[in-house]
Amino acid sequence: MKMIRIIIGAVGWVAFMIPVIFSGIFNIGNAAGLLFFGVLFLWGIFRKKLKAASKDKKWAKALTGILIAGYTAFIALFAVESGFMIEAALRTPPEDSTLVVLGCAVYGERPSQVLSLRIDAAAEFLEENPESVAVLSGGQGPNEDISEALCMYRELTAKGIAPERLYMEDRSTNTRENIAFSSEIIKENGLNENIAVVSNNFHIYRATISVEDQGYKCYTISADTPLPLLPTYVMREFMGILAQWVVG
Repeated sequence: MKMIRIIIGAVGWVAFMIPVIFSGIFNIGNAAGLLFFGVLFLWGIFRKKLKAASKDKKWAKALTGILIAGYTAFIALFAVESGFMIEAALRTPPEDSTLVVLGCAVYGERPSQVLSLRIDAAAEFLEENPESVAVLSGGQGPNEDISEALCMYRELTAKGIAPERLYMEDRSTNTRENIAFSSEIIKENGLNENIAVVSNNFHIYRATISVEDQGYKCYTISADTPLPLLPTYVMREFMGILAQWVVG
């Protein structure tokens, strides 16, 4: 068990450092992952000393109990959330669905790798389903030269999607606003209320919660996530889903 903790802790810690080193990405997902696997690694290193101290030191016994309970609870919650995420990703949309494509980081005027994959997934569905339209949802962040909605619009029209099939929502700053403001556009323009939210696989479940909160039945189109970034974004979603369950 000592070596298992050390190996898993070291591998996990490196996996969460990769986006920081190579992509400059650091968020709550990295922080939580580095903490989780860093503590696991140290637990493996100092396991024997902690076990020996637990025999006559109350603090050592309490720390051991906290570690066991904490990691057990995390694994159980992660398994439950993963089940919801997988179920959400398998909701195949009808052919005439209205897509709501959720924005993500734009570098200057170019989409990030994560956003590019969402755009590709939306373009594929729109090409295969000519009766479908899309609401492109995302405002302009502090380090973005244009809104995420405009970036997606440019990329999709460059791929041959007709401009009249695309509606831009460029005010939102988070997932809840994405859906709320997109809902306004859908109602104002009399668009089909079969909504298919387009996002990366790690984000799909939390997006469906926001769609269903607006009273719609939600389908999904799940884009891939670059493998080196997957642990960070999955951990961030774990924290986000947990917060959404607690806050409501």
